[in-house]
Amino acid sequence: MTAQRMVAKSRTTMVSVDRLSDVVAHWRETGELPPELVTGHRLIDFEHRFLVSSIANLHRVCIDYQTYADCRSCGSERRERCEGELICLLGDVFAFILEHFKNEETIMRESLLLTVDREVCQAHMEDHAAISAKVQEIVSSLDRSHTVSRIRELEALLARWMTNHIALHDMLLSRWISREDSLLRGF
Repeated sequence: MTAQRMVAKSRTTMVSVDRLSDVVAHWRETGELPPELVTGHRLIDFEHRFLVSSIANLHRVCIDYQTYADCRSCGSERRERCEGELICLLGDVFAFILEHFKNEETIMRESLLLTVDREVCQAHMEDHAAISAKVQEIVSSLDRSHTVSRIRELEALLARWMTNHIALHDMLLSRWISREDSLLRGF
């Protein structure tokens, strides 16, 4: 997710950057996909709801992921349990993103958006690659003493995905496929 793709106000969702903290607060408090990020596409929204539940599960891994500097104050059993839970969650998230990105890229091809606006699709797919690479980076930097740091990194990544990627890319894709002349209208 590159800085040049971040805008002060998304044309597709009309969510200003200043309101992004409200969007994040919404899913933290309710465990639900914020209305501003509902694309209207059943599969994409279903998959984004899985992402919200992953964030909620991530918060349950550590006793206090927001304030602990590292994991050294916890006993070895606790550190081992946290690391194991994070590894499982990372595995689930990584498998999910690969499938989710494949689904979105299939929708781009089948709806002919890739043919009509290759540049938009390339930017969307580049974001997919950046998100995947960041998850792989988190996995490769796992360390039992710093599990809490990886939790914060993953949470930040998933939050940016929710607020930036969905608002900028997925809403545009959804608008495209909801057009009258779309081959995938209604899916």
